[in-house]
Amino acid sequence: MSGLNAQTEKLLSISVEQYRELLQHAEKLLQTLDNCNYSEIPGHADKLQRLQNAASRQDKMLLPLFRDDPPAWEENTLYRKRQQFIKSILKLNKLLMPKIRGTMAVTTSELNKLRGGRTALAGYTSHSTTHRGVRGVG
Repeated sequence: MSGLNAQTEKLLSISVEQYRELLQHAEKLLQTLDNCNYSEIPGHADKLQRLQNAASRQDKMLLPLFRDDPPAWEENTLYRKRQQFIKSILKLNKLLMPKIRGTMAVTTSELNKLRGGRTALAGYTSHSTTHRGVRGVG
């Protein structure tokens, strides 16, 4: 399979680069979570989604080609590199998902506490204002 046509070689090369970038960005997201830089998470998540979408579009063009002669593809260096990136991304996803879920649980809990506090404060403020208005004194 060393004799890939130029178009197939180019598609495979683009795919390898996309998965390399996807892996690097997933590693950045893991570091962001580890460093508790929660305000950066939405931007990382958006970029990660864009990268995944691009890789998915590229895969739709490549997958039919892979089906032609699977054992022969295993001999191709770019194909093996692509497969290694995909395996690394899958391993990293297993680390990321529990961290993301944990972060979401903590964030949800904090938001609920803030909402509860705001409701209590609003009730207190409303009660105080009403009292002040009636008595004319604070």
